Formats: sequence, structure tokens, C-alpha cells
Amino acid sequence: MNRRRPYPFVILLFAALWAFGGRAGAQPMRPSGDNEFGGSPGMNLSLPSRFLRSIHEDRLLMARSRYYREAYEQAAERGEYERALQFTDSLIRAAERHPIRGVRFIGAYKQRAQLLKALGRDMEACLAFDKALRVQDSLMRLEQSDALREMQASYELDRLALDKALLTARHHKVARISLSLFLLAATAGIVLIYKADRRSKCLQRELLLQMQNSSRSEEKKIAFINSMCHEVRTPLNCVTGFLELLCADDLTPETHAQYCEIVRDNCRQLRYIFDDLIEASFLESLHDPLPRSHVDLGALCRTQLYTMKVKYPKPGVNYTGEIPAGETGLHSNPKYLAMLVSMLLDNACKFTEKGFVRLECGSADDNRVFIAVADTGCGIPPEKRELVFERFTKLDTFSRGNGLGLYLCRLIAGHLGGEIEIDPGYVSGTRFVVTLPRE
Repeated sequence: MNRRRPYPFVILLFAALWAFGGRAGAQPMRPSGDNEFGGSPGMNLSLPSRFLRSIHEDRLLMARSRYYREAYEQAAERGEYERALQFTDSLIRAAERHPIRGVRFIGAYKQRAQLLKALGRDMEACLAFDKALRVQDSLMRLEQSDALREMQASYELDRLALDKALLTARHHKVARISLSLFLLAATAGIVLIYKADRRSKCLQRELLLQMQNSSRSEEKKIAFINSMCHEVRTPLNCVTGFLELLCADDLTPETHAQYCEIVRDNCRQLRYIFDDLIEASFLESLHDPLPRSHVDLGALCRTQLYTMKVKYPKPGVNYTGEIPAGETGLHSNPKYLAMLVSMLLDNACKFTEKGFVRLECGSADDNRVFIAVADTGCGIPPEKRELVFERFTKLDTFSRGNGLGLYLCRLIAGHLGGEIEIDPGYVSGTRFVVTLPRE
């Protein structure tokens, strides 16, 4: 193989590079400008000298490497393998003495092995191939290590980002829970305030109602006391006056008998007043059921109607009855049942000046019986039909009585398990209807 001598300027350039170690004459890529870094006069480059020296060396190495590579390619094309081998060795030595970050010369090791094989130096070619593989493996491990470090760094960044996201989510969750608890507490406070306000208003209404009831009760008590004073004083005055007259010596037997009857009548009236008070007090405090037995309602009503006709006859008033001929039995208290019928008849007689007082009784259904007392008296206005059943209530303050009759009737009906009401369809006067259970 014929080898051509290198051109003289190439040899001189190589010698200059080798002798002076990369001075200004070995820079193939000198930048444009007034200085070696391409700057213009007057530019103040405040760069560290170490940094400038490193950049200068890297540029020189890149220029040498490009020169060695081009010289190798030219020598290899012409078949000058020895000379190409020398350029390859120079490129490898330059790369090993001053490595540049990010620049790899793996191809130089492979080219050296191929040139040694072409020159017949098989042993050296094998060693060169082995070194090329080791360098390649080392570079691959280095690249893998760099990639692994980058991946680890990326993983750490992702983990930090995830931790930050979790911490942010936890903070948001804590904030939401705190806000929810605050809203719940605020809602509970509002509800408690609302309930307390409602309870306060209810108590105020109840207090106002109690005050009104107390005021009404006080008024009724005063009216009752006044009525009782009047009701008691009148018969007492009569009794006192006629007793004084009875003590006189010039009385005829007829006059004496008449005065005695007046005294007896007023005494009975006083007794009825006090009996009503005692019965009202007893029934108000009674919690146990009244003793009961079998009662024939028809017979009891006939007896009370007859007693009213005989003892309290009234001109212009006719006492009638619609009582079944047969037995109308029920399980009740005879004493209080008779008192109930008697009070209803007495109330009807007291407010009836002309017409009739009618007593009715019978079966309301299979389980109940009824008692009704109707009259042709003055009647009761619809708005006061419940008022008459309260204590000490008198629609006519000048009428006789203490205002306990109808109140006692409702108490007795309640203790006997029944109820009393005013018939709203009766318009000729007043009609009281009592409904009682058979058992």
C-alpha cells in the first residue's frame, strides 16, 4: 500500500498544536470581533477567570477533535490506515485528558479497533474492541445512572408535590370540617335561641292567660261573695223578722202557721245554698269513681217530676213528662243522679214564667241513655252556652241562686261518665241534654 506524505502545512499545523499546547494559532473557530471572545472594545465582561479558561479549553478541544476527525476521514479514504490510526489515537488522548460534559467519543474507540483490524493487528484490534465495549458500557452505566438520578429527582419532586397536595387536601378538609362545625354550632345556637324565644313567648302567654284567669276568678269570687251575702242575708232577714213576729202574743193561729211556713221555707233555702257549696267542694276534690248500683231511670225521673209539681208549683207553668212506661235500667249512683235531675228541673222552673217544663228520658242507643229538660223560658244566648257551666256564673244578677247549679250538673255528669250540653236546635227556650252510659 502506497502512503502519501502529508502536506507540509498540515505537518506544520500539527507540530504547532503539539508544541504550544493550544495557543491562539490552533483555534480553527475564532469568533468574530476585536478580541478572542467576540467582544468589541469597551465591553466590560465581568466573568470569572476560571470560567473563561474552561470555555477556552473546551473550544480548543472541540477544534482539535474536528481537525482529527476530518484528518482521519481523509486518511481512511486514501487508505493511509497508519496515519488515520495516529489521528484516532490523538483524538482519544485529547478526549481522555480533557473530557467535555455531554460530548462522547465512543466512535473513536470503534474506529481505532477497525483500523487495527485493517492493518492486520488482530490482537490489538481485539483489545481495542474490548476497550470500546468497556467504554460504551461505562458510558451507558453513566447515562443510566444520570437517568436514574433524574428519575429519582423527578420522583422526589413528584413525591413532594404529592405530599404538598395531600397536606393541602388535609388543610382543606380541616377547614371544611371546621366550617361545618362552626355552621352546625351556629345553627344549634340559632335553634336554641329560637326555642328559648318560643318557650319564653309560651310562658308569657301562659302567664297572661293565668293572669286573665286569675282576674276572672277574682271577679267571680267577688261576685260570688256578693251573691252569697245577698242570698244568705235575704232568708236570714226573713227568718229573723218572722221569728220576732212569732214572739208576739196577738197572733191568730192562721197567721202563726203562715209565719212558721215562711221561716221553714227560708231555712230550706239556706240549707240548699250550703249544700250546694259542700257538694261542689266535694266533687271538685274527688278522684275516685262514685259508688254505683242498678237504677231505674224512668222511676227516678217520675219521682223527681212529681216532687217538683208538689213542692214548687208555679202558676202558668205546666210540668209534663215524656217518660217510658217500662224500665230503663242503668248502672249509676242514685243519689247524684236524682240531684242532677232535680237541679235541671229547678233551673228550668226558675227561668220559666209561662209555658211548660218538660222532662224526657229514654235510650239513646244500646249503650247509652239520655235525660232532657226543656222549658219555654228566656233561653240562653249561643255565645254564653258554655259560660253558664262555670262556677258562680249568673246571667241575671237579680235572679235567685248562687250560680252553682249548672256547674254542679256538669260535675255530676262527668263523675257519672257522661256529658251535658245545650241543644242548639231548640229555639222555644232552653233544652239541656244529659247523656250517660248504661254501665
